Amino acid sequence: MKDKIKRHYVTIIFIILILLGIGIRIYNFPEGIPEVNVDEMITAKNAKSISETGKDILGQSFPVYLKGWGGQSVVLAYFMAIIIKILGYNLLAIRLPMLIISCISLFIFYDLIKKITKSKNAGLIGLALVAISPWHIIQSMWSLDCNMFPHFLLISVDILYTAIIKNKKYLIYISMIFFAITLYCYGIAIYFTPLFLIITAIYLLKKKIINVKDLLISIAIFIILTLPIIITFAINGLHKGNSIIIFNITLPYYEDFNRQSDMLLLSNNKLLRILINFITTIETILFQRDYLNWNTPKLFGTIYHITIVFTILGIVLRIKNKKEKDDKIANNILIIWLLISFFTGILINNTSIHRINSIWYILLIWASLGIYESFNITKMKKLFISITVAAYTVLFISFSIYFNTNYKNVIANEDTFSRGLYQSLSYIKNIDKMFVYYDNSGIDIARKESNFIEINKDENKVYFPLNTKEDVENKLKNINDNEIIIYNCNRYKCNSIYNKEKYGNYIIMYK
Repeated sequence: MKDKIKRHYVTIIFIILILLGIGIRIYNFPEGIPEVNVDEMITAKNAKSISETGKDILGQSFPVYLKGWGGQSVVLAYFMAIIIKILGYNLLAIRLPMLIISCISLFIFYDLIKKITKSKNAGLIGLALVAISPWHIIQSMWSLDCNMFPHFLLISVDILYTAIIKNKKYLIYISMIFFAITLYCYGIAIYFTPLFLIITAIYLLKKKIINVKDLLISIAIFIILTLPIIITFAINGLHKGNSIIIFNITLPYYEDFNRQSDMLLLSNNKLLRILINFITTIETILFQRDYLNWNTPKLFGTIYHITIVFTILGIVLRIKNKKEKDDKIANNILIIWLLISFFTGILINNTSIHRINSIWYILLIWASLGIYESFNITKMKKLFISITVAAYTVLFISFSIYFNTNYKNVIANEDTFSRGLYQSLSYIKNIDKMFVYYDNSGIDIARKESNFIEINKDENKVYFPLNTKEDVENKLKNINDNEIIIYNCNRYKCNSIYNKEKYGNYIIMYK
């Protein structure tokens, strides 16, 4: 029996890690993050509209870019539209796309590291790190459009590297399709992906790993597929032109497109901005935190703070010790990925964890290689692996406890989330009242309470919006026996003569 287990230990551990990774992500899903973000709400509204009419909420047929808050990428919205068509319009359908792509990425991450090292054990190390990563867990549980980018980038690199080591040209062409998709995942990819591909292509040509014909075909595929989004960025960035419709696909022009403020190249005082962006990028990477509390818990970081040590070890040991051709190819591609990610951070103003999201996978890859190479050279293998496993186990358990307790309060107090409204809607499902009046005086289209009502309705109740301050105040003074009112207590005073329950900023009141 022991011999049989030993023969299959890789498969057994792989299954355990996959189940752990998926399990922590589906625990309490889709309400593991109990409030809804305004970015995922505006994406959801567009996805619902596209699923029903083929047009976004502005009436544009199959746009390649959404307006959002001055610009929003479309891959998540189209993925979401398909699931809404199948499951209906609810929080599960809204958040399922990120869960699916994140779970797929667990397999891809394992596959890439296994190919780089030619070792299943190294693949298991990588799988373990990504399965318990706070960044990876959190981004998988709610829908932010830009977080599609790192997953499609990972898939693209895995296919490209497979094509190189197996000498299969058709896989290079397939990888170009996925690299092209990254530009529709996140606007920042218009910097990262072309730079990555240009530098990688020069390297592969120089080493005669690809030929000119393969390169030209790859360039053609990439340009043809990305031309719509490139044109869209051009006409919006330059504030010149009109929307263009090609075969019912819209290349939209938005007069109030405001992404220029995010871009170094379109900023004033560029030299000062470069210095600020450089320092901010270093801080974001080393300390694994930013100014947005919902991006990651500061105590744990994106990938745990000790992981950076293994990342540095991985870079040093791999470059120092690896002499074989495949190892050099892998090392150089990974270094290009790392450097372009860092450079991208400098090109982005107000760098944050999600704006530099191309870097977290590559840091995890180098860390996985660092643990693997350190294990191979140390004489105290059992002690090394025991300490490493124990440290990450303690960190993961601590993070899991924090995430399922205190982190929910952090989210409930973040202005970009629904701040108690979604939980309030869940609570009233247990109250035996027919009519629900709700404060619908949100400051903009995505913060209107009616949007959240739509995805968390009790079908046995009738809902009425209160659109003005006077409507809310009048209803607070006169609540009938069969009525409930939900309102934002930061906007209006509470009448204490009625029953009430509070979630975040919202009061539920009834007789």
